[in-house]
Amino acid sequence: LHTQPSSSSLATSTHQYLSAKRCQSAQSSLSTSAADLRELTNTLQELNNHFKKNAKILSEIKDNIVKANEKPDTRPADDTSGVHKLERVTVELRLVFLKIGEIDTLKEQFQAEAFIQARWYEPTLKGTDIDCFDASKFWNPLLYIDNSVGDLKNDVWHKVVYDGIDTPMIYEMRKIKGVFLENLELNDFPVDVQDLTITVSTTRTVNEVLLTADTHQLSAINTHAFIDQQEWRLHEHVETSTKLLSSPFTPSQNQHPAFSATCHAARRPGYFYWNVYFLIFFITVMAFTTFSVTYNLPQNRLQLSFTLLLTAVTFKWVVVRCLPTISYLTTLDKYVLLSMVMLCVVCAWHSIIAVCPTDVAPRWDNLAFITLVVIYTLFHLVFFLWMYFVTYRRRRVMKRKDKEYLKARLERLNSVGHGGSESDEYAGSAATTVVRKTLPPRKSLQRLSSASDKESRSNSVEQNHKILTNKHALEQQQHRASMRQSIANPNSNPFQTNYTGQQILLTSGDIEAMTMKQFRIGTLGC
Repeated sequence: LHTQPSSSSLATSTHQYLSAKRCQSAQSSLSTSAADLRELTNTLQELNNHFKKNAKILSEIKDNIVKANEKPDTRPADDTSGVHKLERVTVELRLVFLKIGEIDTLKEQFQAEAFIQARWYEPTLKGTDIDCFDASKFWNPLLYIDNSVGDLKNDVWHKVVYDGIDTPMIYEMRKIKGVFLENLELNDFPVDVQDLTITVSTTRTVNEVLLTADTHQLSAINTHAFIDQQEWRLHEHVETSTKLLSSPFTPSQNQHPAFSATCHAARRPGYFYWNVYFLIFFITVMAFTTFSVTYNLPQNRLQLSFTLLLTAVTFKWVVVRCLPTISYLTTLDKYVLLSMVMLCVVCAWHSIIAVCPTDVAPRWDNLAFITLVVIYTLFHLVFFLWMYFVTYRRRRVMKRKDKEYLKARLERLNSVGHGGSESDEYAGSAATTVVRKTLPPRKSLQRLSSASDKESRSNSVEQNHKILTNKHALEQQQHRASMRQSIANPNSNPFQTNYTGQQILLTSGDIEAMTMKQFRIGTLGC
């Protein structure tokens, strides 16, 4: 009887012990997992903080690398206060009109092909290897053509000139071909002189860049390659000017510099003299023949006069088609309108003479005929004087500027010819040309005499096989010599030239022309 209770109590105690053990193990496992979770959370938070710091450091390194590799847009300069400020870069421009195409008077535009040379000093090139010059890594004026219309063909290449002493200079050369706008001034038509302008501007502001004309070479024009030579005549000189342009997309204070090169084309008026002036003159003169009809037949006189007047009006509308729609009178319009006024006066007189008394009508008719003839003659005399002193005045100014331009160009050629002691070494590809000027040492020049100097130069040239004959340069030198001789002695024969048969070395200008030709051929081949 006492055995069963003891076994049941033992089972109960065992169950309680196991339950307590299980609770204790569960509590210990829960505390362990919570500690592990907290430790894992702390570790992840530390990793996140380190990752953010590393990402920030990497972004800073990336920004520094980008800033170091990107092309510098501005060049700092130190002033007296030690504060850095932006330096305005001076860019010298020169434009050569290679070919002038059709000049469209109605559309007020012209076709042209031109060569533009821009140069500026680049101090950052000093002390570097200019043989590996890359124009995209250095400062650029960002030039563009302002008055072009439609698609513009634009070929650009660069070169560097550095003598090892002065600041290196970058040359940006481009050849453009396209259609350009020009507001034609037709007040003196058909003896007008039109300005054909190509404007070069930049996207940089006036505080960053200054565009000026080249101080060493003048802008020029090739007057031989001209399509409309039957209608126009090109003048020899080229005028340059600078101005400021305001962009419509930026505030007014952000002005951009612009450089304009202008050539001048004078219209050949022979066509209009023979086909307009003379025909209007003949039509008006024929009106005086109506006085041969007796004064008592005014209907016949008026019929003839009205026919001539309507012919002049019809002819005027034909002439208007040659000009754009303008709000002022040209020289041709003035002559035609005054001739039509004379026709109207003749018609008015024929209507007046019909109501005059018959006893005085013949005498008044003869007096009116003589008066109108004298007035028409005086009108032509005054018109011719006005044409010579007013409308032809600009043509005389253009001829005077041609002479001054040729004189200045000859002086520059003489100065360049005397200063030709420097030698140029050209190297590079068609797209980028590197020029390194080599100056002769002064000590050696002082020690050597003129005879020994010539002999050493000739020997060195013969040894290195650098004698290159240039027929074009020889002819050009003979032409310059003949021009100098004609200026010095006007009575001398300009066709007599002294040909010594000596060989002429290629100059830097000739080599540059050859380089440009190779670049054009390479561009066409591509």
